[in-house]
Parts: sequence; C-alpha cells; structure tokens
Amino acid sequence: MRDVHRALRDGTRGAHDAVDAVFGGFDLTDRASYAAFLSAHAAVLLPLETILDEGGIGTLIDDWPARRRASAMAADLAALSRPLPSPGRVAPLTSDAARLGALYVLEGSRLGGRMLARDVPVDFPRSYLDPDQPTGLWSKLLVDLEELLYTPSRVTEAIGSAREAFASFEASGRAWLARV
Repeated sequence: MRDVHRALRDGTRGAHDAVDAVFGGFDLTDRASYAAFLSAHAAVLLPLETILDEGGIGTLIDDWPARRRASAMAADLAALSRPLPSPGRVAPLTSDAARLGALYVLEGSRLGGRMLARDVPVDFPRSYLDPDQPTGLWSKLLVDLEELLYTPSRVTEAIGSAREAFASFEASGRAWLARV
C-alpha cells in the first residue's frame, strides 16, 4: 500500500503545495470569502465527479457512491444563496489510471476539508468540508490504488492525472480568489 501512495504523494507534492498556497488565501470565517472558496472547489469537483461517473469509476471503486460530494457542495452553496458555478477546465480522464489519479486528489481534499472545517463558523454550512460519510474511505482507497495501479506506467499516468487535477483546482482557486 505504501509504495503507490508514496509515489503519488511525492510525485504531486509541488502541485499540492501550490493548491494549498492559493486556497490558504481565502478567509473561511468571512461569508463571501467562504462562498468563493466553495465555488472554486465546485467548479472543479462537479465536472470531475461527472467525468469519473461517465468513465466508470464505480466499476473500479465499489464504494464510489459513498465518496461523491456533489450534492453536499450544492447544498452548501444553496444555503449560502449562491448558484453552482460554471464548470472549470479539467483534463479528460481517458484511462483507469487517469481516473484513479484524479480520485486520489478528490479524496485527499476530503481529508484536508475536515481539518479546514474546524476554522469555519458553526453557523456556516459545512457538509462539503465535513461530510457525514463512512470512516475508512482513505485507507480503503490506498489499498485499492495499490491493487489497481500495479505497473510503473499506471502509477506514472495516475501521477500525471493527479497533477492535472491539482492544476485545475489551483486555476479555479486563483480565479475565485480574485473575486473576493
């Protein structure tokens, strides 16, 4: 389990750090800034989840329906009286390895979201950042990735896809941060 996870983590570290730096610019205690933060995420999350659905991620990851967060995102934005944003640019996911790389980014954002939720005022909607979902999803994903990314070329492809997903989040974050 650790080899594939380590390769993904190490191979995307710079892209991940860039996303963290951009999204660190949002003030999660300010309603308008928090809404922009969610919109920036939604602009990438929503199309990625759709592409993953259409690409058959559910045939690879049996608990995919429990991992989806589009409805939580839509509910949070509605509670803030904000529309769903237009979809941002996301790379096509043309292989299982590419889909798994993008899923790695989405699932990693779930972990980060739980930590960020602590900074969000209790009267703000937080179902996207702190979803009521089964525990152990991350650990199970790491086991699944180890089994499904069983060749160096698959791992390399997943890393490339994960970097693209991070780049999409970074671009969206920059665009939405400029609106705050």
